[in-house]
Amino acid sequence: MKIGVSTLFFWEYPMVEIFDIFKEIGVKCMEFFPENPDFWDNRFDLDYITELRREFLKFDVALHNPHIELNPSSLNPYVREAVIKETLWSIELAKFYKCKLITLHPGKRPTNRPPTDEEFEAFFKYLDKSLEVAIDKNIILCLENMPKRINRIGWNPEEVEWILKKYDNLLYMTLDFAHAKEYIEEFFERVFDYIVHTHISGVVNRKDHYPLIKSEIDFTPYIKQLIDYGYKGMFNLEIDDRRLGKNQLTKEEKIDAIIKDIEFLESII
Repeated sequence: MKIGVSTLFFWEYPMVEIFDIFKEIGVKCMEFFPENPDFWDNRFDLDYITELRREFLKFDVALHNPHIELNPSSLNPYVREAVIKETLWSIELAKFYKCKLITLHPGKRPTNRPPTDEEFEAFFKYLDKSLEVAIDKNIILCLENMPKRINRIGWNPEEVEWILKKYDNLLYMTLDFAHAKEYIEEFFERVFDYIVHTHISGVVNRKDHYPLIKSEIDFTPYIKQLIDYGYKGMFNLEIDDRRLGKNQLTKEEKIDAIIKDIEFLESII
């Protein structure tokens, strides 16, 4: 079992310190968020990103595409252009850091109404361009299922299946267990063969990204099913530090929370 941790859980620390934390815990896999503040502020500093490369190469790294303030289905053409630019930059970054895959968020309608053909058309144009470059660079792009929201593309298992089949053998999936909630079984029935990466966390009062050990939904059978069917990807812990019940957690408290979830995952097998 490959257990990873999202760098965003330790968002307030410099990247070099995050590497040290992961080594201390014994984590060999990570999902890297370029929007970690330390990296984001220095991402155009060639010396900085080159210096970090030596550390990244010590880990099995997946990359999460930038998504804060971005929407590939935006009504604003400048926002859509920015999303493409950031994704193409991420593909180059993934190649530089030897990441095999990148997780992408689907688009959404800017207003609180169901997506229209216009939002889907914009999203597909974004995928067309992103996949063209990613395939050329030998980087796998993975669509992440979203939480259930009326304006979101990609929360419904049937819709996710439709998108993946539209891009069959080109686009794959990051299954987010907590986003899926009660739809997890249907996701397994419809898109199991597309899953090459996962995000995992607990669900409490229908809210995502709690520690896995606190989850009110038992994802254990589905974790075991993935493993039994030969899943070789990462189980990436994507915990929101705001779910741990304190405004400001110490580094030690965060490390302790991650270790408990790692031990829980390890106990499953």
